[in-house]
Amino acid sequence: MSRGHDAQSIFEELRERISLLDHPPGSLLSENRLAADYGVSRTPVRRALQRLEFEGLVTAVRGVGTVVTPIDMMYLTQVYALRLKLIDLIGELSPAHVTGADLALLAEQRDAVRTLRAPFPTRRLAEAYLRFNEELTRAIGNRPLRETSDRYFHQTSRVWNQLLPELDLDEERCEIVAEIDRVLDALRDRDMARVARVRRSHFERCLRRMNDRIAGADLEVAAARDP
Repeated sequence: MSRGHDAQSIFEELRERISLLDHPPGSLLSENRLAADYGVSRTPVRRALQRLEFEGLVTAVRGVGTVVTPIDMMYLTQVYALRLKLIDLIGELSPAHVTGADLALLAEQRDAVRTLRAPFPTRRLAEAYLRFNEELTRAIGNRPLRETSDRYFHQTSRVWNQLLPELDLDEERCEIVAEIDRVLDALRDRDMARVARVRRSHFERCLRRMNDRIAGADLEVAAARDP
């Protein structure tokens, strides 16, 4: 049981668990059980669940309770297209906001991914990329852009995490290492336009790899193209 939690920390922890599929699509989140797990009243849990509903990660079902939303590929395909546009805006609207400590942490994350050797649990890679996104999101100076980018990252991250067991893990590992490397170089130069170009390039390649894996299946991830 965890102690000292408030609505914000509960929201962040539940969002991470949903993103990493600890709470898979369709699973029920009980207010009473969560309150007991976190050692709090139902009020902060309810507030956290309301925020998660606003983020599109859970939905309140009458007579059932709060349920983790299914992965709606038609909707998320549109989110992918929006994320590409948001990445471009990072280079246009957002001055670099990083410290030496931020850069050191990103380098540590890169080195941790670099040392992974197959076979390794897919969760380790998924969690490493989640941490990378958290650090990079903090570098976005424009607050509305930062919050929107973070929201849609967590909406779509479940798709990649779900596909990871079917992907070439070493290829995914190498892609993450390369992306962090290139992002670090751009951040050291305070060049957010270059950060945006790096992120867009790696994001587009990730979409293509997911498309290749899902081709012919019931669900389709259409690679988002710049019109």
